[in-house]
Parts: sequence; C-alpha cells; structure tokens
Amino acid sequence: MGCCQSTPRDEDPSSPYSPSNIHGDASSRAITSALPQIPDPSSPRTSSQVPPVSERSRTHRHLALGEQFNAPLRQHIWRSKRAWTRAQLDRERQDFFDTRVSGHAEIWATLKVVVGLLRDGDVSTAQTIVDAAGITVPTGDLKNGVYDEAGNLYQLPEHVISDPENIVDQEDILKGEGGEESKDVTDDDEEELERKREEKGKQVLKSADLVKVRCRLSDRGGNDVVVCVGREQPIRVLIRRIVDEANVGKVKIAYLGKILKDSETLQAQGWREGHVVNALVFGA
Repeated sequence: MGCCQSTPRDEDPSSPYSPSNIHGDASSRAITSALPQIPDPSSPRTSSQVPPVSERSRTHRHLALGEQFNAPLRQHIWRSKRAWTRAQLDRERQDFFDTRVSGHAEIWATLKVVVGLLRDGDVSTAQTIVDAAGITVPTGDLKNGVYDEAGNLYQLPEHVISDPENIVDQEDILKGEGGEESKDVTDDDEEELERKREEKGKQVLKSADLVKVRCRLSDRGGNDVVVCVGREQPIRVLIRRIVDEANVGKVKIAYLGKILKDSETLQAQGWREGHVVNALVFGA
C-alpha cells in the first residue's frame, strides 16, 4: 500500500517555481509593481523635478513677518506755530529724553545721538548708527516714527528732531518784536525763570521726585498719553509735556469734572497717583 504514494521531487526552496512560493511570489510581484519607482540617488536630478533654490526664492519672495519697510534717513524740515528760542529747544530736548518710560533705554540713547547728528547735517553718520542699532525708519523721516528690531514703536516730536525754520533769536525777545508771537515767547520766558527757581539747589529732578500721569485727550480715541512730571511742578509743565508729546495746540487739564489751575500742582488740587486726567484740547 505504501508503495503507491508519490514523493515530491527535490526542488530548491528558494526557486520561484517551488510549490511553497507560488502564491507568495505572485503577491510580491503585484505589490512591487504597484509601488512608485524610487529614483536612483546616484543619478542626477533634472530641473523638471525640483526647481533650483534661486528660482524658488525669486518666485516665492515674500516679506518676512518680522521685517519692516525701511528708507534712507532724511532731515525733517518744518515751521512752528510756537516761537522757539535756542535755549527752550535745548531744554525741551533734554527733558524729552530724560523722561522716556516706554521702549528700551539704549534705543532712546541711540536716537538722541542720531537727532544730534541730523541737526548738524551729518546724515551719513546718522544712517550708519541707525543701521548698526537695527533701527528701522519706514519713511526716512524720524517724525513719522521708528521701530527697533522687536517691532516697538518710538515717536519723537518735531522740535526734538530738528530746529524749526522760524526759530527766534534771544535778541528779538529782548526787543519785544514780533507782535503776538512776542507775547508767547515772553510767557515761555517766565516759565523758564520759574523752572530755574524750582530746580535751584537740586539741579536735576531725581526719579523718586517724578510721577507718571496718564492723560486722556479729548480730540482722539486710542491710547492715552503718559508723561512724567515732578511732584512739585505746576500743571503748566504737564501741559507743555502733553503738547510736545501729542503734537496738539492749547490744552487744559480737567480732573473729576473740574478744570485745574495751571499754576498749582496736581496733588494740591486733589489728584491721586494712578488716576487718569482729562486733557481738553483747543486748536491744532
């Protein structure tokens, strides 16, 4: 009985025609034919596969998220409605940079040097310093604001950037020439004398003597204006800072529904530190 059984012939197990591999090889061939052909990495890649980097950068050039538009520096030319003397300009510029409370101190220090160079006509050196500090001037005119590398905005009033074309000589003040403008200059001269009396003996106000005042302007919405004044300085000093900071005309300060006196301090008229005052703007 056992002699009738047939035994499989000896075949190589790895042969594609062996019985054990008939179905497996068919599946393998089907899978292999369905897979995408992987190019030989040793063969050069044609330009139809991936465009060169230079071509992609030309085709898809976009402004980076952190990049700002920049323009070459130019001098700011303007005429003032207020009659400025050289002494008043120098004093206000010093006060402006000494009382900055926003942004970075090193950027303000750089801008102070830059505006000095621009006033002297050295635009080339000013541009070099601005570029080295990473400061961006979108319009080329500092009056329209500048940005640091983090995107923080720095704004400077006109009288800090450059002298007005109609700057007044001290001799004109003494002579009393200039009509209505002469009266404004005389008022400013009195303020200068008052300031000197206030600062006599202490020279420069210390940080402990300064207070931040948040002022809400009546002629606009948006952010309030924050300025620094001495605790013992009269409100007329606060008004002058608001006029310079916001580039507005005449201002009156109101607090709790009452117009405050320009000749007295904020604290003497009931103001509490941290409270907002209303800056009522009259004229541009």
